Amino acid sequence: MKLTGIEISAEAIACASRSAEMLGLNDVHFAALDSTQFATSRNDIPQLVLVNPPRRGIGAALCDYLSRMAPAYILYSSCNAQTMAEDIARLPDYAVTRVQLFDMFPHTAHFEALALLTRREKGGPENRRLN
Repeated sequence: MKLTGIEISAEAIACASRSAEMLGLNDVHFAALDSTQFATSRNDIPQLVLVNPPRRGIGAALCDYLSRMAPAYILYSSCNAQTMAEDIARLPDYAVTRVQLFDMFPHTAHFEALALLTRREKGGPENRRLN
């Protein structure tokens, strides 16, 4: 398995690199870049893309690119259900197959949501489940 982590914050990338090294993970690469620019410059198609955008969401440009790239699965983590729903609506070739809510700040209105999006098969069943 090969893992690439992209984050705009160089400090977060430094922490992730140290953690991967401490865990003995060898085929893990990190870069402090804009995720849309990174994704659109790649030719290889990953099986899974994990996004955890700021409150504004991933936006139309990255949604369009993900639709064209067509990974089998997208894990979408968000602290803003509104922008998450807007982004998911921009991904019509994906079905929401699982959702988990995380109450990370009890007694407040803040929460995190994690959704597994599965690419719909053309002309067939809409779900290919990741077990």
